[in-house]
Amino acid sequence: MAAASLVLLVALDLARPYAGPGLRPWQWSAGLLAVAVLAGALRARDGGLREHWPVLVLAALLVPTYVDHTRRIEIGDPVHYYSSLRSMLFDADLRLANDYELLGWAGHEGENAQPIGAPLLWSPFVLLVHLGREAARPFGLPAPNGTEAIYAATVSLATFVYGAAGLFVLMAALRRFASPAAALWTTVLCWVGSPLRFYLSVMPAMAHGIEFAAAALTLWTYLRLREASEPARVVRAAAACGVAVGLAFLARSQDGLLLILPGLELALRVKRPADRRAMARAIAAFGGAFAVTALPQVLAWQAMFGRPFLVPHERLHGAAFMSLSHPRLLDALVDARGGLFVTHPLMLAAVAGLVLLLRRDPRYVLGAAPVLLAMWYVNASVFDWYHVRRYTGVVPLLAPGLAVLLAPLARAAVPMILIAFLALRYDLAVDGLRPLPGVAVPVRSALARVADDLAAGSYRTLEPFAPGAAVRLLAAYTGEPLLDGDATHVDLAGAAALLRLPEPARHLSEPTVEDGEAARWVTDRNARLALPIDAPGGVVLRLRARALETPDPQSMEVLWNGVSVGRRPMVPAWSEYRFDVPPEAMRRGTNVVELQFERAPIYHRVRGQGPREVRPAALGRLTLNRSP
Repeated sequence: MAAASLVLLVALDLARPYAGPGLRPWQWSAGLLAVAVLAGALRARDGGLREHWPVLVLAALLVPTYVDHTRRIEIGDPVHYYSSLRSMLFDADLRLANDYELLGWAGHEGENAQPIGAPLLWSPFVLLVHLGREAARPFGLPAPNGTEAIYAATVSLATFVYGAAGLFVLMAALRRFASPAAALWTTVLCWVGSPLRFYLSVMPAMAHGIEFAAAALTLWTYLRLREASEPARVVRAAAACGVAVGLAFLARSQDGLLLILPGLELALRVKRPADRRAMARAIAAFGGAFAVTALPQVLAWQAMFGRPFLVPHERLHGAAFMSLSHPRLLDALVDARGGLFVTHPLMLAAVAGLVLLLRRDPRYVLGAAPVLLAMWYVNASVFDWYHVRRYTGVVPLLAPGLAVLLAPLARAAVPMILIAFLALRYDLAVDGLRPLPGVAVPVRSALARVADDLAAGSYRTLEPFAPGAAVRLLAAYTGEPLLDGDATHVDLAGAAALLRLPEPARHLSEPTVEDGEAARWVTDRNARLALPIDAPGGVVLRLRARALETPDPQSMEVLWNGVSVGRRPMVPAWSEYRFDVPPEAMRRGTNVVELQFERAPIYHRVRGQGPREVRPAALGRLTLNRSP
């Protein structure tokens, strides 16, 4: 049953790019079936479900990501990562020019300085799918070239598998520091409150999910090394540490700094005279295992750059890539453009927890601290220090601190669910407000976005059943009720809540000044507003607007919930345009107002300056009156 469930999960996932979202119900069913099968297996083990319930809960929480994770290889770093795997599989070389052309990013192969670890660890999954794809050729499928959707889906699924495995490994490691409940919730928070969430669900065709898994494995093997006392077990544990750190190094070469953690543990043991010979064997096993595991990266650097050891990105950016003498230490933690603690506040809580853990387990904290400090220093020294994803490899090392901090609350499910939910919403809010790395997202803005998202979600949930209550709830949140009296004035150039709630307005510019008045430009041939209204009867809509100068006359048509309520000729001067909305066009709840313009002039062509985009008209104010 377990094997059949696994095959079903994989088959549905690989079919998703072809079948589309219509496959979601089947994937949900398959995911829940897999959780049920896991429950049966855990029930049969010693201790039953009472002992192993955190494993079941974590598996269930992973189902939504399994269903809806991205299955594409985006232009950018994902192409850098996948191109080497595609080249080795189809061309048996690392000459990447044709791979970049096939993947839609021709000419950028010289910018590829990404580590080889992710492609290597994806390769078993991709090879199996490739063999299946080749086996299907006699049945009419053409020869594959590695750009088919199934290959991208396989890469994404592989990252999900490694990342999920890393979460289970981390949870097992955290059992050494805290209760099963605390280990579970810490693992969940390290997932949804760190860069890992994004790189498992939104952009899995990168190395960070694998990096996290390798770092979690490093923590787990380090703890086994600490617990080992017999010489043979110490040697085996040291070798396992070497493999784990080697995998982390393959995923991101900077993560070779993780060598410090088990290295310090072995160094402490060498000080004991009776252990020196056994420790010498353990150190040799540790170093040898790391060297063998890391060897593919060394060979890849030699093949691609002519040198076995280097800082790859310095080949692209030169000496400006890293300035060890001028690190942005404070910015790397608290700057709104990408500081770790501003972007992922739970990591600050984890650091505070490590301070508490210092009294109970100084051996771990003093071993992890040099790694954390070195990673911080290196990340702060890079010219684009605001890429917070570079901290993914230290999240498992911070996790024991978070576990200690959460231990008093861990058995209270409701508070922990609330904390996890808010951490997820905060992470999503930061992503939504940061279209590109380095864009500043102050904590206040992120918290406001969280509040808006919660208000919008509550409104959407309530509206189908009680539209009046939904409208009043939203008005209570925004303080901007529509038609609470006989008339409502909305400044479209300001920060009116209806531009955000219950749905974001579409195709409106940032506020500006046009012809002496504050305004927003329409940035397409149409604009859309969602107005939460609960008022009987019709309304009168007045728009203060100004058309852009055009050789031919401009006109504006207004559709209210899809019903045309009039078309008006416009002039290139501020004027008020009136539209009468009949009662039959009104709805209780969300009323969608769409403005459609006859002409779509390009602003820069008309005025010889400014943005090169469609801007048919500027909007200043919207007024709603109840119909007489």
